[in-house]
Amino acid sequence: MFIGPLARESMLPQILLKGGTLILHDKEYHATPSRADLLIEGDRIQAIQEVINPTDSMTVIDCKRSNQSTRFPYGQETGLNRTIGNLASSHYTPDDIFWGELSGALEAIDAGTTTVVDHAHLNYSPEHSKEALRALVASGVRSIFCYCAHQRVATWRPDFNFEKDLIPEWVMTTFRELASKNPFGPNGRVRLGFAIDTGFVSAGKLKDIFAEVRAEGVHLITSHATRIAMLDTPSAVKIMANDGLLGPDVLFSHANHTTSEELQQIKRAGAHLSSTPITEMQMGHGNPICLLPDFFEVSSLGIDCHSVCSSYLPSQMLTVLQSSRARRFDDLTAKNQWDASVGPTVEDVYNLGTIKGAFAAGLAEEVGSLEVGKKADIVIFDGRTPSMISVSEHDPISAIVFHSSVRDIQTVIIDGVVRKDGFSLTKTPIAKDLDIKEGSVAEEGSLAWEAIAVELDRSRKRMKEKSETVDQDVARDGLIRAFLENFQ
Repeated sequence: MFIGPLARESMLPQILLKGGTLILHDKEYHATPSRADLLIEGDRIQAIQEVINPTDSMTVIDCKRSNQSTRFPYGQETGLNRTIGNLASSHYTPDDIFWGELSGALEAIDAGTTTVVDHAHLNYSPEHSKEALRALVASGVRSIFCYCAHQRVATWRPDFNFEKDLIPEWVMTTFRELASKNPFGPNGRVRLGFAIDTGFVSAGKLKDIFAEVRAEGVHLITSHATRIAMLDTPSAVKIMANDGLLGPDVLFSHANHTTSEELQQIKRAGAHLSSTPITEMQMGHGNPICLLPDFFEVSSLGIDCHSVCSSYLPSQMLTVLQSSRARRFDDLTAKNQWDASVGPTVEDVYNLGTIKGAFAAGLAEEVGSLEVGKKADIVIFDGRTPSMISVSEHDPISAIVFHSSVRDIQTVIIDGVVRKDGFSLTKTPIAKDLDIKEGSVAEEGSLAWEAIAVELDRSRKRMKEKSETVDQDVARDGLIRAFLENFQ
């Protein structure tokens, strides 16, 4: 079938992806490779056809040697853990936050990650969160910035102590200010969410917070759902369920030890889970659950700490796929059983990082699959590299999951803007503030990655100097004591 050029010329910028293999999802979310052209108009996918003839106004990208995929992971900490993480964020200045968040987001884009949900436990002052948001706007990544109410370190020495007030007045005052400006960036590419770990807040206070942030229009609420052996505490799922707070706008991280009862509560509420396999296996959370048959329906796949692993989502796909298959084999062997299949499929794990991630973040109407009318968030893999060539034409999805690396990503387009081109990041326009809306120009200038790396290295050296003043044994003992005191 031949389809001629589109009838009208557009006033919006157009990009034509010509002659590539598209990975398309049908109505049942089955992923199928298809050779076709794809036209981007503005920030949306305008057409997918067997042949689209280019016009003079189109920018044409030759994709004859390429596979095109949509990419949507849930990335927990975009920049906080870029150099060191978690409680060490108390060492960060707002300037450190900006460069860490920016570089983390750019690492994600370089690795083909187009959207992140950022559990931003970096909130040591109003300016810390504002600088993180400014960095996300500048980076070009699509993001839900989950403004965080979290425990903050008061002192590292001579004793380790948390601040007594988990949610001082400035935390919610700043949240309200940000909510009044939500969403952020051109086309509202960055949206406001909220993050809180439920075990540290009384039931009454938690209900008040959920009511307020939902009334202010947050897109998503996220919470860690992990179990610590030394603490006999109710899970985040149980706390929210008991308080009537579960809903489709809730996303739990990890949830490795979720019970059958809790899983049913999650399903009834329409909430979702995000597995981050590499960090979960390293940090003692337990085995990832996203490919277990009972959990697959509500699961998605993401990346946790930049300080632990890279932002390359297919490495998470491969890790969890093969570890899940091995664990399934062990379970069958223990029962003296066998199965002719290997269990979860490559398509299963690919969907966890694309369309199922979009559902988990409440963005499935906009991203997560290549579809006319959806946002133009597209990753182009070069299928002719040494690692890809043997598989990409025969099975593009397996090529991505099993054989690809960051170097195979030729182009990344987010919101219709090319952010990686010719295997390199494009320059990053640095926004002056958070009030940039569609069509406005308010930039301090554009920086190449090399200039950003210089600033990041300066920040890293400052963090190293500060962290060397901390007695790690005192900090560890103080952290354990604080947890025990909190849950007694």
